[in-house]
Amino acid sequence: MKIKKMTAAFGALDNAVLEPGDGLTVITAPNEAGKSTWAGFLKAMLYGIDTRERDKTGFLADKTRYQPWSGTPMSGEMRVEWQGKDITIRRFPTRANPFGGFEAVYTASGDPVPGLTAANVGEQLTGVGKEVYLRSAFVGQGGAAIGASKELESRVAALATSGQEDVSYSAVARTLKDWRNRRRANRANGLIPQLEEELSGLDGTLREMEQTRRRKAEAEQELARLEERQRELQGDLEIWARLERHDLNRRYAEAYMEWEAAKANLPEDKPHPVFGTMTGEEAWAFAQEKQEERNAALAENQKRETQQAEAEKQYSRGRQEMLIGGFLGGTMLLWFVTHLLDGVWLLAAMSGVVVLSGIYCLFHGRRLTRQARGTQAACQPVPVPETGNLLNQAAEYRETLAAAQQAKAAEAAARRRVEDLAAQGGQLADTLEMLYSPAQSRAATAAQLAATERELARVRDELARAEGILAHMGGPEDIEARRGELDAQLTQRLEEYDALTTALEALSAANDALRQRFSPALNQKAGVLFAALTGGRWPKLTLARDFSAQAAAEDTLPRSSLALSTGTAEQLYLAVRLAVCALTVPDAPIVLDDALTAFDDARCALALKLLKGQARERQILLFSCHSREEQWAAAHGVPVIRLS
Repeated sequence: MKIKKMTAAFGALDNAVLEPGDGLTVITAPNEAGKSTWAGFLKAMLYGIDTRERDKTGFLADKTRYQPWSGTPMSGEMRVEWQGKDITIRRFPTRANPFGGFEAVYTASGDPVPGLTAANVGEQLTGVGKEVYLRSAFVGQGGAAIGASKELESRVAALATSGQEDVSYSAVARTLKDWRNRRRANRANGLIPQLEEELSGLDGTLREMEQTRRRKAEAEQELARLEERQRELQGDLEIWARLERHDLNRRYAEAYMEWEAAKANLPEDKPHPVFGTMTGEEAWAFAQEKQEERNAALAENQKRETQQAEAEKQYSRGRQEMLIGGFLGGTMLLWFVTHLLDGVWLLAAMSGVVVLSGIYCLFHGRRLTRQARGTQAACQPVPVPETGNLLNQAAEYRETLAAAQQAKAAEAAARRRVEDLAAQGGQLADTLEMLYSPAQSRAATAAQLAATERELARVRDELARAEGILAHMGGPEDIEARRGELDAQLTQRLEEYDALTTALEALSAANDALRQRFSPALNQKAGVLFAALTGGRWPKLTLARDFSAQAAAEDTLPRSSLALSTGTAEQLYLAVRLAVCALTVPDAPIVLDDALTAFDDARCALALKLLKGQARERQILLFSCHSREEQWAAAHGVPVIRLS
C-alpha cells in the first residue's frame, strides 16, 4: 500500500492536501503546524475514531481533539495504491459518529471496492490490525519503544514457528488458565467450588428440611393447645360479659325507678297568685318595693298628722286673738267715745290706741284661722298600701322555686343516668339465669387472652414460614436427584481441571523450548539495523518475548536498554521498530512523527541514510520540526514537503 494523496478537514487542517512520494518523504513544519494532526488523520482514515473514548482530566478523546477548528464537519479523503489498483477512501460524519461515514471506490471508475468497510479497511490495506500497526509502523516522538501485546506477539511467534499460524503463547496460556479458573480459581470462584458449594448447600437443605418439618410439627401441636386455651378464655370473658349485662340491667332498672320518682316529685307548673311567673329574686325585689311604698306612705301620713296638729294649734291661737281683739276693740271703743265726749283727750287717745290694737288682733287671729283651715285641708292622710306579709310570701316563694329547681335538676340527672345506661345496652327486661363468676377477674382473663392471642399469632407465623420453606424446597426426592446430578458434574469438572493442568504444563514446556529459538529472524534483522544506525558500534541486539531489548558490542557483555544513553536507546528502539515492520507489516507505510528528535546530527544522518535505504522497499513519511532533516533530504535527492 502506498499513499498518493490525503485531503483533510481534521483538527487544524482546513481541507489541507498532502501528497507524499513513493519512498521516503520528509515533511517539515514548525511545532503546532499540523504534523501530528496529519499522522492522527492517517490513523483515523485507516482505523476510524473510537467514539467510546471519553474526555478526562489531562486527556482529550480523538473525537474531541480532532474536531475541525474551522467549524466544518470532520471529513477526509485518502487516495492510495493497493494491489496494483488506484483506490480512494473517504470518511465523513454521520448522526452517531463524527467520522463514521465511509466509502471506498476505484478512483478511475468510482465503483465500490468489494470487501472494504469502515471496520476492516485499515487491516485490509496494511495487513495488520490497529494495535499491531500502531506498535510497529507508527512511531511518535519518544515512542519508538514497543510494548508487548497478544496480537503483536502472535505475529512474531509465527516467525519463530515457520510462519504458518498466528499463535500467541500468552493468549493460549491465558485461555487455558481462564478455562481452568472457570473450574477452580479459588474457594469463591470457579465451577468446581460452585458445584461443591451447591452440594454442601443441598446437604444443608436436607438438614434444614428435617429441622423445618420438626418445627412445623411442634408448631402445630402448640397451635392446637393455644387455640383450646383461647376458647376457654373467650368463654370466661363471655360469662363476664353476661354478668356485666345483668348488672347493667339491674342498674338501669334502679335508675329508671329513681327517674320515675323524680318526675313524680316535680311541682305543678302554675303562676303564683301574687308573684305570677316571677323568679325568686324578682319576687323578693317586688315585695321590697311594695314595703318601701307602704313605709313611705306611713311616714307621709305621720308628717301630715304633725302638720294637722300644728294647724289646730294655729287655729286655736287665731280664735283667741280674734276674741281678745273683739273684746278690747269694743271695750276700748266705748271707752274712747266716753272720754272723747268727756273731753279727756289723752285718755281718748290712749283708748284709740288700744282700739287699734284690738282691731289688729282681730284681723291677725282671723288670718291665722284661715291659714290653719287651709293647712288642715291640704294635710289629709294619703292611702297606705296593705302589704301584709308580702316579704314572708316572697321568701316562701323563693324557697318554693329553689325546691322546684332542685326537683328538676334531680329529674334531669336521673334521666341522664337512664339514658347513659340505655346507651350502654341497659334495659328493663332481664334473664333469670343463674351465673357464677369465673375464678379469675375479668382484667386478668382479658390479659391472659391477649397474651394467648399474641402467642397464637407468633406460632401461626412460625408455622406459615415453615410451610413456605418446605413448599419452596420441594420434595426430598427432587433434592436427592439434583445431588446425584451434581456429583456427576463435579467428577467431570475435576477430570477437566486435571486435564487443563496437564495441558498448561505441556504448553509451558513447549514455550520454554520455543524461547531457546525465539524469533531468530527478528533478532538478526534488528541487530543489522541497529548496527547500521550506530555506525557499527553496537553490532548485536537481543529481544525478549516482551520486546525488552539488550545491546552488546564485540567485546562487552549485553546491556539493557535502560543502561544506554537516551540517543542510543532511541536508536535501539527504532531498529526494533523497523525490524518488526519488515517482518510483520511489510506492505504498510511507516509514519515517523518527530521520531529523530533525540538524535544528534551524526545519529540523525545515519538514521536518514538507513531510512532512505528502507524506502526502496516501502513508503516512509518522516515528519520533522528540524531543518537538518530538510537539508539532508535536499542534499540526497529525497522529496521534501513544507507545511505552512
